[in-house]
Amino acid sequence: MTERLGAWSNAPLAYVLAEVRTEQLADIKNYLPAIGGRLRDEFPIQRRLQSVKFVAMNSQPMMTADQEESWEYATPDNRIAAIFRTNGIVLHATSYTDSQDFLQRLARLVDVLVNEVPAVFCSQLGLRYVDFVLPRDNETPEQYMDSRLNADLGLSDDSKGARFTTISSYNKDNGTLSLRYARGMGQPQLPPDIAGVALKPSPLMKSEHGKELGPTSVLDTDRIFVYSSPERIEKADVMTKFQQMKADIKQAFTAATTKFARSIWNPK
Repeated sequence: MTERLGAWSNAPLAYVLAEVRTEQLADIKNYLPAIGGRLRDEFPIQRRLQSVKFVAMNSQPMMTADQEESWEYATPDNRIAAIFRTNGIVLHATSYTDSQDFLQRLARLVDVLVNEVPAVFCSQLGLRYVDFVLPRDNETPEQYMDSRLNADLGLSDDSKGARFTTISSYNKDNGTLSLRYARGMGQPQLPPDIAGVALKPSPLMKSEHGKELGPTSVLDTDRIFVYSSPERIEKADVMTKFQQMKADIKQAFTAATTKFARSIWNPK
């Protein structure tokens, strides 16, 4: 495994996440000792996570905090981790060899889940890639990204002042493919809903040795597969769907980026 996330020598990938969402597993705590034992060789760092979500009560604007507990198992370098929750599992990473390495780890997690927890039904799958576009000196994100993502109306007083966000969603078989593109200044950040990850940051998440960055951007792509009704998890079927979702994200990435960008990120 290298410091870089992904197989390309200059890959722009900063973070990747896969989710297998299940029907509520209210008794998941009962199975954690066995799950932890199965994962210890690969994910020896274990920690309990608590997050706070806000739920509307009786359709009124008043909100109430509802604590959600989950359990995270990380690799020794804290670059890849599995999260078990009452509604499924998440695998996320800031470093891996290639996509097959990542998906093989996910397959092993699904195997642990279905063998340790009886009668698990799946309702949704998700795969998400977050790319940080860091142009070289005297370059701009516009040289790297398709012009159709450019929402700049040209109202800034200088070429570096434009900040904008483009959101696109496309219907796919049994789900959606979504692209969120944000252009700004300086060091990019993860989207707010995943900003609090406990993993060690990938190289792209750190500023380049204190260098002041000019215009940069973030491409946040996710593919969601929704079951028409919950189905009992079958590992082979789930992993086939993840391969299909990965292909959809690759197609989206190719459409969103320029040939120039891909030649920089993956020089032959």
